[in-house]
Amino acid sequence: MFGKGGIKPGEFVFVAQKDGQYSRIVIGRIQAVNGSRVHVVGTAIRPSGLIERANAGKAGDRSRQVLSNPDPNNCVFMLIDRVETTPFNQEVDQATDRVIWINQNRYLVLDGWIKENFPEIFAAALMSPAEEDRQSAKLALREKMGALYERDLKDHVYAVARGANLL
Repeated sequence: MFGKGGIKPGEFVFVAQKDGQYSRIVIGRIQAVNGSRVHVVGTAIRPSGLIERANAGKAGDRSRQVLSNPDPNNCVFMLIDRVETTPFNQEVDQATDRVIWINQNRYLVLDGWIKENFPEIFAAALMSPAEEDRQSAKLALREKMGALYERDLKDHVYAVARGANLL
């Protein structure tokens, strides 16, 4: 599954875990491997905004698919709306949860996205009921993007903002 030698302590992973009807994701670093169980330390992310929209019937097919089957390539759909994050320090069973190896750059982009509070900023810029609030959120987003130093994170955020027509 993870190529020659399998997954090892110190590597970064993206984990998709069932959370009721939908999935939550965990991004983190492997601390130990014990058969099919891996100990992960990182952040658990529950896409509360997207779940609320899906339950209200306001999410499209792509969003519902992402909620059911997230992966490192489509999880940005979860991260442009409000999320709930908690520290994660548990064992994960690869037999029941989907554990996907990611490189350090991908991990740093996803972790930076959460630490810099981009889900809340994007949610405000995309879904605020008042035009004035949306414009204020877009301005805050532009300022935040301009202050980023991590190149990969900056490129990723700019790409998502352009795709969402926020620039």
